[in-house]
Amino acid sequence: MDVVEFIAARLSEDEAAALRLLSDPLVSESAQWYERRLLRECEAKRRLLGIIESARQAGLAVLLSSTDDDPWLPELINWTTQSLHALAVPYADHPEFQTAWRLPE
Repeated sequence: MDVVEFIAARLSEDEAAALRLLSDPLVSESAQWYERRLLRECEAKRRLLGIIESARQAGLAVLLSSTDDDPWLPELINWTTQSLHALAVPYADHPEFQTAWRLPE
């Protein structure tokens, strides 16, 4: 499982948990507020995930097809990879989290 698949799966789990709690009539108003906010946060993270992964894939495609030694491409790939790893950090306690995704201290 790569980091993009990992994050997408965790976001799906977060969304499912939030929806489950929102459907419970015993959940308090403040908890409902938090769960609605969590759903919006998941949506925002999905959008970021798509943007970052698109940029990384575009950079990799150019890097693989280019004969020029463009110095910004490795940096672009590094930045996008670090961004994906940052999105994975909240799930560091998940059993499928890979230590390579940890951000440097």
